This record gives sequence, C-alpha cells and structure tokens, in this order.
Amino acid sequence: MRKSALVLSIAAVLCCLSACHKVEYGGQTGKILHKKYDPALNINYIMADVHQHWDTIKLDLDRDNTTDIKICFFYDKSYLIGSSDWELSLTTDGDISGVNWWSRDYQLLWGQLSTICVRHTTDEGPCYGWLDCYATKGSEGQVDAIRFYLRETAYCTCPNYPLKWGEK
Repeated sequence: MRKSALVLSIAAVLCCLSACHKVEYGGQTGKILHKKYDPALNINYIMADVHQHWDTIKLDLDRDNTTDIKICFFYDKSYLIGSSDWELSLTTDGDISGVNWWSRDYQLLWGQLSTICVRHTTDEGPCYGWLDCYATKGSEGQVDAIRFYLRETAYCTCPNYPLKWGEK
C-alpha cells in the first residue's frame, strides 16, 4: 500500500512539473502554464432552419478560478472574447510582445490556422500567453456546420517576459 502511494505521489509531482516551466526575467520569477488538449476541445455551430446550436468554451489561463477568455459563436461567426483586462492579437513571426493588440475580442475566419496571442494587464506589468486554435466550415448531414478547435494554451505568470508563440 505504501509503495503504490509513493508511486502515485511521484507521478503527481512529475505531472505538475511537466505542466509548467519556471522562467526568470527582469529580476522576477514566474511560470509558463501550459495545457495541451488531446483530443482538441471543440464547439460547433449547426446552421439549420429549425435548429441552431452553439456552445461556449471558457478558459482560465492564469489559473485563478475566473474566466479569462471565452470562445463562442455569434450566429455563424466564431469569436474569442477576453475579460476586461485581457487583450487578443495574432502573430506571424512568433513574437507576442511586438504585435498590435485588440481590446477584448477577435473573430476567427474559417479554415485559418490561428496563432492567437493574449496579453493580461496586471499591476506588475503585462503577462503574455497564446492559444493554438482553428475554425472550419463543413457539413453535418444536410446542414452546414462550423467547428472550432482548441489544441493548446500557454500563459506566462512572469510580467514582461517576452514569451514566444509555441513556447512551453
């Protein structure tokens, strides 16, 4: 019994260590909080005359038990919506700190692989993160459907850390 408890304790510690990576920047220390969804989280919007269905994904990137980013549909468009002190953007070169920020919402286009950047304004300075997601349009039976997929997220708790898209 003791042996299995010890093995479970060691496995739990290893899981925690693999889910976050310690970083230091500008005299401050923080962690990169990473989560991979396998299979990818997904929500659908089904377009039909009598039946319309859509869902919402709520993300807590900084793990403070509040919703930071919501992913949802407004009719036939998929959106990411940040809470009041969260901003969103895109990157093409992986540099999150040098992008142009939109305040709070971003519409995803169908078939576009989206390298979404997030910035959270804190008292100590901005903290950065990223989302690996995409949206597709297809059919489900006789009706059109839009599907949104979320594959990975990362968020760095160290203020001003120049996080790169894809860094874990």
